[in-house]
Amino acid sequence: MKAVIYQFWEGGELSSGNKAGVELMKAYADRIGVEHVFDLNPAWPRDARIKRQNLGRYNPHYGAFTPIFDVSYSNYDYILFCDTDVVPVDKCNQHIFGEFMQMRMDSDMDIEIGICEEWMQPELRSIHNMGGISTANDKRWHSAVKKTYGTDMPVDNKGRPRVFNSGCVMYSAIGRLKAQKEFVDFREYCDLMIRNSLPSFYQGDQNYLGAMLPKFKWGLMDYKWNSQVFFKPGTSGNHRPVSDYRKNANFVHVQLRGADNYDMERLRKVVND
Repeated sequence: MKAVIYQFWEGGELSSGNKAGVELMKAYADRIGVEHVFDLNPAWPRDARIKRQNLGRYNPHYGAFTPIFDVSYSNYDYILFCDTDVVPVDKCNQHIFGEFMQMRMDSDMDIEIGICEEWMQPELRSIHNMGGISTANDKRWHSAVKKTYGTDMPVDNKGRPRVFNSGCVMYSAIGRLKAQKEFVDFREYCDLMIRNSLPSFYQGDQNYLGAMLPKFKWGLMDYKWNSQVFFKPGTSGNHRPVSDYRKNANFVHVQLRGADNYDMERLRKVVND
């Protein structure tokens, strides 16, 4: 098995918190015996479908799809993309690639993409409008995507679109090749969001991937690989309460405002405390 963890940062110098996160992810990759690639302000692959400068505010986030289109990743059996704020807990030795392979073996389909669900988000978005991120807008997004691309994204038992986090995504070699064919033009997708007057958040890579997901054989990875910590919605100030959704976490997604500037010690404390 040839596997790689891919991370990138675009937008100038890497901040201290993200630098620490990358170093800890590299240490995890070394522990489980896989490659780790980090790109600082990467050049977009030549065979990408559009020029990135046309993608607006969420332009940098589409670098998450670099391994899909960059031919240098053609020889990998598995590719894991992780945001730089997704951080392994200390001494985590559980093999995320081995677990994904087992999930594929246990499934009755050849899973092409593995992703974790933000299971709490539909309820939170029904209560709070977080900068335009809301259940009402989720449903508008769902309707626009279904009408345009014919894809029917999964919903929960209350009819609310389920939310899948793009901060930790696994691709099989077959999934990568299929994505090259099935991913629609990024600019086309962003224009669709603009035409439907959806907030800019919905133009990002997470909702783009959510729109494409039904085209694939996808599997739900255990939440321990993308457990989240973020400030409680609807609060503000210097002593905001934290919503801590960690559960037997292996990777912690540190979504705390200001965490980009944490030093190594503080980041590890948050991740492991």
